[in-house]
Amino acid sequence: MRPGTVVSLLALMAMTVIGVVYLTVGVLDMNPTRSTNRVVVHMDTSGGLMDTSQVTSRGIHVGRVERIAVVPGGLDVTLALDADHRIPADSEVVVANLSAAGEQYLDLRPRGTGGPDLTDGDEIGNEQVRESITVSEALSLGDSLAAQLDTNAVKGLTETASAAVDGREGDVDRLVEAFRYLSATLRDKSGEIRRLYDNAQQGGRNAYGYGPVMTDAAPWVGATGSGVANLLEGFNDYSYVGADVWDDPLGKIGPKIDQYLTPLSPDLALIATLLKPYTAPIKPMRVDAGSIVDMLQAVFPPGGPAKLSVQIPN
Repeated sequence: MRPGTVVSLLALMAMTVIGVVYLTVGVLDMNPTRSTNRVVVHMDTSGGLMDTSQVTSRGIHVGRVERIAVVPGGLDVTLALDADHRIPADSEVVVANLSAAGEQYLDLRPRGTGGPDLTDGDEIGNEQVRESITVSEALSLGDSLAAQLDTNAVKGLTETASAAVDGREGDVDRLVEAFRYLSATLRDKSGEIRRLYDNAQQGGRNAYGYGPVMTDAAPWVGATGSGVANLLEGFNDYSYVGADVWDDPLGKIGPKIDQYLTPLSPDLALIATLLKPYTAPIKPMRVDAGSIVDMLQAVFPPGGPAKLSVQIPN
């Protein structure tokens, strides 16, 4: 055999071995050096899972469903998890769909970063399982919902909506125009609106801290209210006392005093009649108060001695 043929056979065998290893490890995910933890999940229903479904955690592929066994009261789903991934034991188990066509997978969603982690032989109770609705169940529920709709009511609503806008295109256009103006106003006045909001926040910040002061003042305010109530009640009592005094004792004294003073008082009308001829000459006289004040200021200037000027006739 020629040397070139031997080299070609060796290269072909090497490529075959590499391809088999790639298919085994990369495609079939069969790694003989990998350590696997088998965890049993107790579920009421499978939610569409199969023994070929994938298992993920935080968006990372961490294993697959290895076996689904029917047990009294539900199912036991055995998971083959890669031991290299640390998954908290209190993780929530969610059965989800990859697409609308189904393709269910099992997702382990950790609730925290603390331990303990899942190890080989652990079990997860059904209280940690949240089953998503399957596509078939969603379609069935949608069909049931559609069956509950009253076609006559839907038709009536459609006709009412059509009648509300039929022939009112002008009103609709004006409404759209009003909304356009409102939008433009809000856009143009955005600075003022922002400042108004900032001022309201500033007012809230300034008011912050007065709660304890108002709390301390509450007992004093309550005591003040009690004192004002007592004061008003006292005034009310005094009003009743005063009403009795004015109605009875003082009410009788007034006519008696009038009785005594009336004979003693002079007749002012007669006196005015007698004085009228004598006061008539001084009636036109008027007193100029301004001139008198000016004269007093000239005689008694502020801050100095009095001044008096005498005019000697020629």
